[in-house]
Amino acid sequence: MKKRILVTGGAGFIGSTVSEYLLSLGYEVVILDSFVRKGVEHNVLRLREAEVIRGDIRFSYDLRRVGKVDGIIHTAANPAIKLSIMHPKLDFETNALGTINVLEYARLLGGIPVIYCSTNKVYSGNIVNAIRIKALNKRYVYAESSFSGIRPDCPVDGNDHSCYGVSKLSGDLYCQEYAKNMGVPTVVNRMSCIGGKWQMGVEEQGWVAWFVFAAIVGCPLNIYGSGKQVRDVLDAEDLARLFEMQLSRIGSFSGNVFNVGGGIDNTLSLLECIEYLEEKTGKQIPLKFHPKRIADHDIYVSDISKLKDVWQPKTSPTALIDKIYAWAYEHREILDMYKEGICQTLQEKN
Repeated sequence: MKKRILVTGGAGFIGSTVSEYLLSLGYEVVILDSFVRKGVEHNVLRLREAEVIRGDIRFSYDLRRVGKVDGIIHTAANPAIKLSIMHPKLDFETNALGTINVLEYARLLGGIPVIYCSTNKVYSGNIVNAIRIKALNKRYVYAESSFSGIRPDCPVDGNDHSCYGVSKLSGDLYCQEYAKNMGVPTVVNRMSCIGGKWQMGVEEQGWVAWFVFAAIVGCPLNIYGSGKQVRDVLDAEDLARLFEMQLSRIGSFSGNVFNVGGGIDNTLSLLECIEYLEEKTGKQIPLKFHPKRIADHDIYVSDISKLKDVWQPKTSPTALIDKIYAWAYEHREILDMYKEGICQTLQEKN
């Protein structure tokens, strides 16, 4: 009998990628999404085998409309730091209260597994940025060459998280508590930079896809800080493989916290991404530099060694850029949306 899996935020970038992967393996997939993010309606067009329900995790009755499921992959969230600062109550209701609603729904169904999308922003910017680094021409690097990135036992206390980091940490901790004491097996994945096809990247979130679109349509880029900031980059299709593994082997994974990204072998700076895209397009991308944003990490690399025996990323950063670039040219309607909407707004702002 096929397992029926709920993907919250399943019309979004990560959610739709996970849903597509689950469908390919024969799962029944239910997508719950509010559809408030512009462009996500394109994502569900390729998921015709999934059941799609318009609803919001902030409201427990929307979850109850889903009916019985065998597991939940919880990707729904406010992903934007700027929005969390402008509207902290909305951010809290979505990321913290929404997660409690999901966990309570899982408990109501007898303790079904929940796979949670957390974030590297649970780690205080003060702590992460206290790690010694060196500045090279186009990137920062760790001063200690043997350092392989941030481990899951890195302290989360301190300040400078951003409201987004605080709300996601709340959901993160509730998932751990429900696994230990409330009879709901959960897995927490503190994610770094995720990119891939079907990502409607914008300035505030999904930066690799945003840079690709900007390079193609000739949109200027705002760079906050030096541009030497480094992230470990992970293809969402690699992430989907991990989530399905955690779900299907929940007995081995429940109660664990993982840092999830490309790891030390798959890192990319903003300037390196821009240089690669300029070479690829043959066009210079207009840049405007601004002060560094609140809680931004100079370098964030996930130490993924806790997963090394069962899972490894398959896609390099440049291969990921190439994949997004090729996909963008296959979907001219999305390029037009960027050129006529988001990019025009940024040009006026600059």
